[in-house]
Amino acid sequence: MKVNNFKYKALALGLGAVSLLSTTSCTDDFLDGQIPDQVSAANMTSEEHYRQMLDALYGGKKVVEYDAKFNWVFNEGAAGNLYNVYQDEGTAFKLQIKESNSILAEGFRAIYGGIIATANRIIHMDMSAAEFGEEKKAEIIAEAKLMRAYAHFMATEYWGAVPLILDTDKSAKDTKPLVTRATVYAAVEKDLQDAEAGLPDVPAKNTIQPTKWAAKGLLAKLYLTMAACKTNPALKTGNANFNFQCSDLGYTSEALYDSVIVHTTEIINSGKFQLATHNAMFGTPQYDNSPETILAWHYVGGGWGEGSQYQCQMARESDWSPGAGWGGGKGLCYTLYNDFNKTDARLREVCMYANQPYYTVKGQEYIYGKDLMDGIGVLNNIKKFVWGADGISHFMSHRARFDILRLSQVYMMRQEANMLKNGDYAAEYSDMSDLNAVLTAHDANYTKTSMAYYKALEGKLVNIENVKVGSETYSSRNGAEGFNPLKDRVVGNTGVEMYHTQHRADFIQELRKEFAMEGQAWFDLKRLYYMTQEGAYHFLKEQDRACYMVQAPNVEDPKEEADYDRQALVNDITWQRVDRNEDGIKNPSGQEETIDVDGFHNNDTWFLPFPADVDVRLGIAVGSPAQNMVDAVNNGSYPY
Repeated sequence: MKVNNFKYKALALGLGAVSLLSTTSCTDDFLDGQIPDQVSAANMTSEEHYRQMLDALYGGKKVVEYDAKFNWVFNEGAAGNLYNVYQDEGTAFKLQIKESNSILAEGFRAIYGGIIATANRIIHMDMSAAEFGEEKKAEIIAEAKLMRAYAHFMATEYWGAVPLILDTDKSAKDTKPLVTRATVYAAVEKDLQDAEAGLPDVPAKNTIQPTKWAAKGLLAKLYLTMAACKTNPALKTGNANFNFQCSDLGYTSEALYDSVIVHTTEIINSGKFQLATHNAMFGTPQYDNSPETILAWHYVGGGWGEGSQYQCQMARESDWSPGAGWGGGKGLCYTLYNDFNKTDARLREVCMYANQPYYTVKGQEYIYGKDLMDGIGVLNNIKKFVWGADGISHFMSHRARFDILRLSQVYMMRQEANMLKNGDYAAEYSDMSDLNAVLTAHDANYTKTSMAYYKALEGKLVNIENVKVGSETYSSRNGAEGFNPLKDRVVGNTGVEMYHTQHRADFIQELRKEFAMEGQAWFDLKRLYYMTQEGAYHFLKEQDRACYMVQAPNVEDPKEEADYDRQALVNDITWQRVDRNEDGIKNPSGQEETIDVDGFHNNDTWFLPFPADVDVRLGIAVGSPAQNMVDAVNNGSYPY
């Protein structure tokens, strides 16, 4: 089936070329790019015209859909960082992800229609009328290739075998195949190498413009991912969208890790970026790049849907996001929160927690626990990137910067590469200098002398059997019939072993603590999955996703965490939160929710299902064997 989905709203470009940034088609096609069709090359004369088109790649109206929900729903929710059980958002947290989930479609549209299609139009545009030199033209193409590479990298990490679109107009004429992950990686590597060669050493125009160091950093991330997969070539292939043999690209895992070390060392030694405190990066409203920023999304604000929606989605009340605050039911998962030492300065920037004073821009002081807990179900509401800024143009359109790559990640990638070069993710590694550099700069108040990349917790996964709560005895899972979550609690019960009482002490947890709510937790977890499927499965099993808090009885002025009790138990991660009245009787419309780790793992949902009808929209046969077209990519004959 051939479907022409590459529709661009016609616009005559003249002196008002700035309108590029707000122009979209009224169609809902997944590959409906955010730049005009029938662009007159004669009108595209200045560097500023092209700069406006490039800026749309980092936060234009079509890219906003990635930030609005998809990024945090899957990167933070599915990975277990963000507690959230609301509608389609919560299905990722509950690991019940279906192709009908509307947020999947939003992310797919943003990646393919917002970034890839826009980048392709820039790359293939006729620049003969441009009134600037060839070096600057090459720089513009290099920048577009950088973002096209990152978009394709995200696509294959999320969905597995995906369409590789290198020429929007050519691809529109044919049915597009799914290609292997090796094919996508070959194209990503080639684009990033071209970007590194063509981008400047320092931004020539503004701080948003990426440099060659961004290309080096993304190459390091690519090689780190490929190396993880290479260490375990016998990965399960039950999901037709997987189709990736690391040997297709001819690299050894050791060579890939060596490349990671080379690229990250060059960035660190360049002196172009400096480690900064979390307060400096996240404590106040940010738009310009921080000292650590290497590459970032930059949402410019404007009307409804033109800027970032993150703040109103995460703010626990409207005082923290003028206009709306829908984050009262969202919070940092308890096992992650509980692994932070309270003296770790990073904790106060990632979430709000009891006894801590927080401020709105107006200067009003709020004590979390005393003033900020009314009507709330979670104990640790999200603070990172939530500033309560006044003066925003619209509560659904916030001006903000979200880092894609910062210097701390570069240090952590080099640490990871050194730890894994020997091929043993469970081995203790003694040189933790890169991790310690990050911990020290960020006032974590601890350092490490040795650590394994991943080490399973020692506790047992047990069922609740014959546990006496009050005068009743319960068995089976949390929320079993007869369990009244409003009255019956087993907090501190020594007869039930619960993973949430233990603390992780491995590198994968250090990644979670450093980058929580920054949209990379899923990518980090996927690298663990490539190395050990069972390890990644148990990592999910070892999380406490059942943390729903209720105020303890007879507490009039709560200020301490001790004044709140867990409403749900932990039992092999599977749990129910049942809406019952004060007599323990289930309401007719009461919620029952299950964390389905086993179904998620056994059905190989580690690669997200394609959004419903994406096959019709793109003209591809989803589920068909992916084509290996690495050679075509490398020799320039790839037809799409």
